Amino acid sequence: MASVSQAKSFWKVLKQVSVTQIAEESHRAFSLALVGSPERRAEALARLYPGQPEESVHPLIRAFDSTDRESGFPEEGGSFDIVIDAGKGRGPTPQATAIYSVDEIGGWDRLVERLLDERPDLALSLARRFPGLREAVAGRVIRETAVANAEFAMLNALPGIVPILGLLLPTTAIGDIVILAKNQAMMMFRLAAVHDLPLDLRARSRDLAPLLGNAFGWRALAREVVGVVPGGVGMVARGMIAYAGTVALGEAVRRLYALGQQPTRAQINLYYRRAYAGARETVRSMAARILGQRRRRRSLPPAPEPESETQPQGPSGA
Repeated sequence: MASVSQAKSFWKVLKQVSVTQIAEESHRAFSLALVGSPERRAEALARLYPGQPEESVHPLIRAFDSTDRESGFPEEGGSFDIVIDAGKGRGPTPQATAIYSVDEIGGWDRLVERLLDERPDLALSLARRFPGLREAVAGRVIRETAVANAEFAMLNALPGIVPILGLLLPTTAIGDIVILAKNQAMMMFRLAAVHDLPLDLRARSRDLAPLLGNAFGWRALAREVVGVVPGGVGMVARGMIAYAGTVALGEAVRRLYALGQQPTRAQINLYYRRAYAGARETVRSMAARILGQRRRRRSLPPAPEPESETQPQGPSGA
């Protein structure tokens, strides 16, 4: 019965999540130019649209042999939000034009990482339109949510002890950690946007019900991985549980949306174990930063009391 209650609680949180901002972000307009020799442009298009025939039409992209005027590239700076030089396409460049060069950056994968670092505002929109970018963007969505949840779990451990039973439940079970569940719900909607899927609750609930049923098996797994710690779970362990639970759910959702395959409980547990094993250094560095900030705040001298303003006295008898 506990799992049924937890699932109902999760759907209640899911209904409270506003997807308007996610929808707007995933439909954000941008202009993209692809420059370079025809052969190199074809290679780049194969990366953006894997599996599509070479003769496919790509209305979102304007192609040029070079960035020089003779190739027809606009002379006005800022004509494109993104310019990708697939190879041998750099010429005289208009001012205020940022060019992402495959050769100069060191390969396609590094180019994608640089692009997402510098234009996070376009990440969902790029992934929705270019299937070849979905894996990279989905990975970022999962990692960012996992880091946020780990940080929240550790910060929540500072003033007191979060009930061990609540934290050892999977992070999709609500209990005392509603914020973690809301973050995960937002993550799932963002992953749906990355894969160009409807963002309405009805469509997502049909997909996620079986997945969440498997996810609730993490309670026993978390206890097995962490062990029983007298007096509660340590700060780093809390962060690792929140991080691993979020990554496991995110990877399961990504598999579902990318391949249309419902992951089994064994697969979800494997995601959890891998994420937990890989989270130690990340979470420890986060914990050191949090504790360092807390110590610095404690060492700061108290702020001086503001001087009371005395009203000037008027002449005697006035």
